[in-house]
Amino acid sequence: MSYEEWMEKVQPPWLQNEAGRRWARALGRVLDEVVGRAQDAVLARHPSYAPEDALNLVGEGRAISRFGRELEAAYRERLLQAFAFWALAGTLPGVLLWLEAAGYDAYVYEHFRDDPSIWAEFSVWLWPKVTAYTTDRWDDGVGAWDDGTPWDYVLASTELSRIPALLREVKPAHARVRRVYYIPGPKDAWDDGGVWDDGGVWNPEPIQVV
Repeated sequence: MSYEEWMEKVQPPWLQNEAGRRWARALGRVLDEVVGRAQDAVLARHPSYAPEDALNLVGEGRAISRFGRELEAAYRERLLQAFAFWALAGTLPGVLLWLEAAGYDAYVYEHFRDDPSIWAEFSVWLWPKVTAYTTDRWDDGVGAWDDGTPWDYVLASTELSRIPALLREVKPAHARVRRVYYIPGPKDAWDDGGVWDDGGVWNPEPIQVV
């Protein structure tokens, strides 16, 4: 029920006349307008509901900028995860959370595990979950086998700048990205872990971004 309807119903007996009802309806309309504006203001500051042109303002409040040509849905998801991310920033769980929010399945390998001399370096394998992040090299409008496994995909040009920027934003200050491999297909398509013993991955062949 709107305030305009409610105010008219709750008038005291001495205002139960035409003049009183007109006053109540007018006051109710003002209250409805104030509530509507307050709702719009709240929604405009929420990443799920803000119009696209307001997202940058939402991002400023969370200290998260939009990358050039970043998909709107991907930016919204990063903004939604902002507070969880900042609580984990500079940690391995934070890196994985941020890459997940940006639309990737990810595997991070810390090189100190096999060489203590490069204790601060790590490498990343990425599997995009958003089809717009990749393009079909054969340009045949299909891009997948009958079982849904994609074939010869290539990296969309925007990813070459977006992925390093994501990692700079999330990695520990002392850490150094050694390599980033981009695998334009579903992670673990063969349901076998997706990684060889030597750290390589199954087809499709990874693209080295960094």
